[in-house]
Amino acid sequence: MKQLKESITLVLLLIALTGNAQNPFLDNYISVALENNFGVKAQNQNIQAVASEKEIIKGEATSNLDVMYGYGVSPIETRNGPIDHKVSAGIMLPWFGTRAKQYDVVNHKVEKAEQQKHQTENTVKYTVRALYFQMLQNQKDLGSARYNFEILKSFESIALTQYENAKGSLVDVLRVQMQIEEAQNKINALIADSTLFNQQFGLVLNHPTGKIELSDQLIFNSDSSSLGNNPLLLELEANQKVVNAEIQSVAKEASPKIKIALDYSIIGNTQMQSDNAGNNAVMPMVGLSIPVFNAKKYNGRKEQLALNNQSIKLQKQELENALQSEYLKAQNQREDAQRDINLIDQQIAKVDQAIKIQREIYTVGQNTQGSAFIELLRLQMQRLEYQFKIHKAEQSKNDALAKIDFLQGV
Repeated sequence: MKQLKESITLVLLLIALTGNAQNPFLDNYISVALENNFGVKAQNQNIQAVASEKEIIKGEATSNLDVMYGYGVSPIETRNGPIDHKVSAGIMLPWFGTRAKQYDVVNHKVEKAEQQKHQTENTVKYTVRALYFQMLQNQKDLGSARYNFEILKSFESIALTQYENAKGSLVDVLRVQMQIEEAQNKINALIADSTLFNQQFGLVLNHPTGKIELSDQLIFNSDSSSLGNNPLLLELEANQKVVNAEIQSVAKEASPKIKIALDYSIIGNTQMQSDNAGNNAVMPMVGLSIPVFNAKKYNGRKEQLALNNQSIKLQKQELENALQSEYLKAQNQREDAQRDINLIDQQIAKVDQAIKIQREIYTVGQNTQGSAFIELLRLQMQRLEYQFKIHKAEQSKNDALAKIDFLQGV
């Protein structure tokens, strides 16, 4: 079973290295988070709510059916007889193409809502990645702390041997034991942090996590030209489309409305002789409702929308500058972290050489007043510090790359 699990892990890592996935484990956690996140679900509901505006438009496309009844108290006499009763029914229809323009507004509102959902998903993905990288750093720190603990235990054994052979001091034994206690405390603190991270990760995923699989095999795609796909930027562009569509819709609303009506007159009996005497009358009618006195209303609405459009353009320019600034900042953070990683790698190699030399000096008995052992402990603690620093630099680099993906909407 263990062999099978290792084989599956190896296959997943190969996929990560050869495909577009960042990391098979991380990608899976992101998918789970997106599936269970309440904010994403709320945005899905919002999209449906916006799209349902089309049904409202269908209902508002025609006015209510106006029905009127008239009774001839003093009937109007016609050649065919008096008009005793009259029933009228009519509806008002929008001008040709008005509904289509209103549908365009809704379509662009849906596009805007989809970009809002994309931004929510983008934030969720960045949150999962950032926490994943913190957990990865914690795992590395814990591994280094445990390794350091084992090294200190070996130093304790050496110090005891030297003391028993009268080549070392009891103080050396006490020194290393104090360092061992500090190392154990550090391990306990890192374990507590790991537990906290696991709990936070479960809340972010909104799903039981079990054992969290961590891997530092990561692939990022950084390209400043793709900043145009940032969901906040696309949302502003969609908002511009909404405003432009509303301007065209208002222009259609300012057009005359068409009225279709039907009059049905009930003719009474007459003493006059006529071929059509007593026959009821039907009169279809068509009319126009011209907004003569509402011109200022529609012109004011158009002017308001034009000003909104200008405001959105300025917001878009401001956002583009802010995104580019954040991108440059993230790139600089990545480069700084890479320089730190390269430097600390060299420092760890040198401190390993120094520890080896100092250990030989101590074991052969050249421990003048315990200085050799003190220096050995100092070098070992310095090595641990370097390991923590390189883990932090790696986390900073990954976080910068994740921020770039966030800015690009990846």
